Amino acid sequence: MSRPLLLGLDIGTSRIKAVVVDESGAEVAAADRTTPWRRTPDGGAELDAGVLTSLVGDVAGRAAARAVAGTGGTVIGVGVTGMGEAGVLAGARDQPLAPVRAWYDQRADVDAVRAELGETAFHEAVGMRLDAQPALPKIVRLRADHPAAAAATRFYSVPEWAVRGLGARPVSELSLASRTGLLDVVTARPWDGARALLGADLLSELVVAGDDVGTAGDGAPAELRGATLTVAGHDHQAAALAAGAASDGTLFDSLGTAEALLRFTAGPIERAAVGELAAAHLTAGRTVIAGHWCVNQGLTTGFVLERVAAALGVGGREQRVELGRRAAALLAADAGGARAGVRVEVLGEDQVRIDLLGDQHDGADPAAVWAATVRAVVDSGRDGLRRVAAVIGPHRRVVAAGGWLANPAVLEAKRRQFPGLVTSGVVEAGAAGAAYLAGVARGLLPRPDPATAWPWSPHTLREVPQ
Repeated sequence: MSRPLLLGLDIGTSRIKAVVVDESGAEVAAADRTTPWRRTPDGGAELDAGVLTSLVGDVAGRAAARAVAGTGGTVIGVGVTGMGEAGVLAGARDQPLAPVRAWYDQRADVDAVRAELGETAFHEAVGMRLDAQPALPKIVRLRADHPAAAAATRFYSVPEWAVRGLGARPVSELSLASRTGLLDVVTARPWDGARALLGADLLSELVVAGDDVGTAGDGAPAELRGATLTVAGHDHQAAALAAGAASDGTLFDSLGTAEALLRFTAGPIERAAVGELAAAHLTAGRTVIAGHWCVNQGLTTGFVLERVAAALGVGGREQRVELGRRAAALLAADAGGARAGVRVEVLGEDQVRIDLLGDQHDGADPAAVWAATVRAVVDSGRDGLRRVAAVIGPHRRVVAAGGWLANPAVLEAKRRQFPGLVTSGVVEAGAAGAAYLAGVARGLLPRPDPATAWPWSPHTLREVPQ
């Protein structure tokens, strides 16, 4: 029998990444492409469903071809993770009826949902704040902007659409459905409010990440045909699994383009508490582990850091690391921020205000600006963490992963925020988690158990020195 291989695909905000691993978790091949959002004249960001299908085939196919050529193995499982709020409105024959709007796209009819269903009812059922992020207000607006979309019979979150294109049956995975506004997260069933508003239940068969949802068919790249398919759930949660952090009482800090602070718990969480969390800009919903819950605080850390780096004229990775090294020294000496003549305020979304204090006619030291920015974005999450602890109890450990940890200032700030912090050694955590869940679907690997450590030994955790 040839060497069994597993492919994980992470459809992210910035990139679509595929990683192929063997059954021990060792990476053997990878590929990626930029996620090609199309900017619209009214400030939105969208993507054609057909383009997404083609990109998934391209990235997954290239990674699989490299893995097969390099090892002589066979890809026996494919898992896809990604965003739940963005997706495809499809008709009775699975034809897309509108473009995919990015999760951060503000084109959504929040007022219509509020008027018809009520804000409190939305919060207590959906576990998300009623704003432009959940899929339901986006769907209402899409049906106005694209009248054909009113005939939609299904909503596929991005990973569900990708897996469907490879040959899976129509499904709605619970951790992704928890991001849509279509699911009652307390009962884990379709929400009657959304069904009444839309005149249809747009969810498909409800499944858990790691369930076998079909086999890659003729529409898939040749190297994937015959592989077992699974929807690997919400990207931050798949990353938490790969980082060894998807366990009850653990806080996972995912530092990608958008930062997510994920607190896992066995639950259940009462409906009133779900509503309280949602009203405070926190989300509560089902996870990639059956029967368990995750409370998620979303922050725009990566967006803010990108904007400030651009304003400082710092472009490449090496320049950012050097700037971060200088800023980390300021943070370690507690000399960043106002003491260095800079004050930074995070205003929400990706907006930030930088004030130069005192006599700064020639501008502040870029390292001081960077240190103050990093400190501000880290501080912006403290109130949410306190609220989560008040509702479901304090976390017992913190694990972090993601590209921004490579910046020394960010790592220093996180070390100070979370004493005893450990970081994950896996580079593409979302894709690695998706690959593991593909192994679960195939029957090669056991279902993740929140009571045990991450089973793939190459991805060890490292404690950050104090």
